[in-house]
Amino acid sequence: MNRLATLLPAAALAGSTLSAVPADHPRRALLLTLLRNLAAGIEKYQDPATGPRFQVVDKGSHGDNWTETYGSAMFTFALSRSVQQGYLDAHYAQVAQRGYQGVLEKISVGGDGRTSLTDISIGTNAGNYNYCINRDRKTNGFHGLGALLIMNEQLRAR
Repeated sequence: MNRLATLLPAAALAGSTLSAVPADHPRRALLLTLLRNLAAGIEKYQDPATGPRFQVVDKGSHGDNWTETYGSAMFTFALSRSVQQGYLDAHYAQVAQRGYQGVLEKISVGGDGRTSLTDISIGTNAGNYNYCINRDRKTNGFHGLGALLIMNEQLRAR
């Protein structure tokens, strides 16, 4: 399985953490390289039809794979923030925008007028393909809603 999914915390912190690392820090160049490699992987495996990432990131062609909301929101935030701060090439803003629109498509309004966010993976750890694909999909899970809010705050005016 692709290791991108295990890098969500790094992706989420990329834009804001790097700003705290001094320009002359001996490992700053390494951090920037890791961020740029991660961004290239996110772009490569982004669902070309809808924008979010897949539950099993590098297996998007499998018919039972599905696009997941929490990770997509965190990756989207990281891409946008990193472009904004000059850490990534400007073309990643378009990648972030596709991810943003794709996550927004997972929002619906029910007959009761309440908003719901779907396809939030519940605590997936590394495992085999079947384990990951068969994880519960939650609607309105708190970590998914939190990621949506962080992503939306970053991208809503862009």
